[in-house]
Amino acid sequence: MLFNPKPKTRREDLYNREEELSEIERSIKKGVPLVILLGIRRLGKSSLLNVALNEIPIKSVKIDARKIYSQFGSVPHTALAEIILKEYTKTTPRERIKDVLKGIRGVSIGGVNLELRTNKSVSLSEVLERINSLGERFVIAIDEAQYLRFSNAKYPDLISWAIDDLGNISFILTGSEVGLLEDFLRIHDPESPLFGRAHVEIRLNRFNRYQSLDFLRKGFEEVGIKVEEEELEEVVDELDGIVGWLTLYGYNRYLGLSHRKALKKLKEDAKRLILNEFSKLKELSPRYELAMKAVASGKHRWKEIKEAVELLEGKRIDDKNFSNVLNNLVRYDYLEKTTKGYFIPDPLVELAFR
Repeated sequence: MLFNPKPKTRREDLYNREEELSEIERSIKKGVPLVILLGIRRLGKSSLLNVALNEIPIKSVKIDARKIYSQFGSVPHTALAEIILKEYTKTTPRERIKDVLKGIRGVSIGGVNLELRTNKSVSLSEVLERINSLGERFVIAIDEAQYLRFSNAKYPDLISWAIDDLGNISFILTGSEVGLLEDFLRIHDPESPLFGRAHVEIRLNRFNRYQSLDFLRKGFEEVGIKVEEEELEEVVDELDGIVGWLTLYGYNRYLGLSHRKALKKLKEDAKRLILNEFSKLKELSPRYELAMKAVASGKHRWKEIKEAVELLEGKRIDDKNFSNVLNNLVRYDYLEKTTKGYFIPDPLVELAFR
């Protein structure tokens, strides 16, 4: 259902992303080697990616780079190689598995169920070369790909090499910290290994007001709940077009909460989630939180944000250091820079810091 809070896997559960879904499918079917899917948190990138991979008639693997980072404290290429091989061989006829893996360093299989094992000598480039040599298309989708920067492996160089030499392999990279992923890939930087390589960029935008209201109406119709139009208007006023928040509000109503209680619970849950996500950045410097509080309180110009933070800290801050703070908050998508200053793009993020 539309209000299912888990990432979607079916087209019928995906609202108003037909254009983006078609663009992903069209790009992969045409052999585009690199598709980059961008958008701030909670716009449905993972759901869109799931549906696309389910519908494309090509073998694929989905890798959550954030999950690997949380497990290892980095994203080692050996972990990616193991996941790719395991997923690839899942759909490989049993009698062909040994042939597929034959000769790849650091890889062995054993047991009745032909359990695949790897060690630190496994090479991601060798794995990709072997899969490419088998003559069938293969898609490697990496969710939250900005976490690839936490590695000794030079992933932009490896992807660039694969684009040039491995015609059967395509990559889909997603990122909710858009600035970080763009800085990592440097697609438009002439000195980047990925500069000039064929690729497609797809950006997810938040729903407009009409789409947000329509999403809520259809979701409530689907679960058989009658909701007053004034309540829907208030929800959209409060949550804007962030589909993740709209979904959770609808799910709270589906569970039996009243409008007021559903909205209150959503805000409380969202605040805990947002501050927990932000805690890693806060550990780097408490100044990030002070800057967010200043913007949430209505300060939007560089100078007035800096003055507010200085007042909270009780000391002067070097201009360059403070610019780095704001630039990093933009890169992490906590702030949005416009001609009118700095703004928080997610209303519940703003509420959490207000």
